[in-house]
Amino acid sequence: MLKKAVIGSLVAALAAGFVFGTDMFSYARTACDNVREAVKSEISPEFELARIRKQIDQLMPEIRQHMTVVAEQSVDVKDLQREIDDKEVRLSRQRDEIMARRNDLDSGKDGFTYRAVSYSRREAEVLLAEKFDAYKLGEDVLNRERQILEAQKQTLRANQKKLNSMMDRKETLAVSVSQLEARLKTIQATEAVNQVEIDDTELAKVEQAIKALNHNLDVRESLLEIEGHVIDPDIFTEIEELETTDSHSNILSEIDSHFGVDEGEYAEVSHTSL
Repeated sequence: MLKKAVIGSLVAALAAGFVFGTDMFSYARTACDNVREAVKSEISPEFELARIRKQIDQLMPEIRQHMTVVAEQSVDVKDLQREIDDKEVRLSRQRDEIMARRNDLDSGKDGFTYRAVSYSRREAEVLLAEKFDAYKLGEDVLNRERQILEAQKQTLRANQKKLNSMMDRKETLAVSVSQLEARLKTIQATEAVNQVEIDDTELAKVEQAIKALNHNLDVRESLLEIEGHVIDPDIFTEIEELETTDSHSNILSEIDSHFGVDEGEYAEVSHTSL
């Protein structure tokens, strides 16, 4: 399987070289750049902010390492300063002793006693010379240590300055990320409001239905009003009364015609019957 994949890749590379010639690498680089830009364009701001914040957090191990170096150098400076202070005290005592023995020799005496030990003048001169050489050697060592101490202090100050700068820059980056997050949230909130589209289609349908129903009800009410004017209930009452009156008038006429009675006779008959 792997062999087929390798062979396929070689065939594809040879085909690309045959088609594009010497421009194959240029095409390849352009394609890679386009793919890279396309991938970057798809990265969300939230993901990018999370990546940046993680990078800021990853600065802490380096900062802590630098803190350790500064702490060690600070301790070294204090220790060396303490040693220098002790040597200065000892050299000061040696100097006082040398000056005292020098004054003894300057007095012109032939013998001297130091720490319960007697010395001739020659022995005292040799002993004083040895102490003076030791003093000068100690003084040279002290001067070199002072130079070392000054160099260590300079290094410590430089590292402290660098550490402070790193801490300040880290804090600035953290603040910048927080500001970006706040800005992104503001933009997202604004976009959310702007993207809200109120679909009034259903509202328009309901309004139209209400309008149509009102129209239908208006038509029916209008029709009832029209019917009320054309066929008035009072008209039906008048018609019935007219029909009743006409019916009565007709029956009287028919009776008179049937019995051959005129109006005068009908009146006499009526009075008689009463």
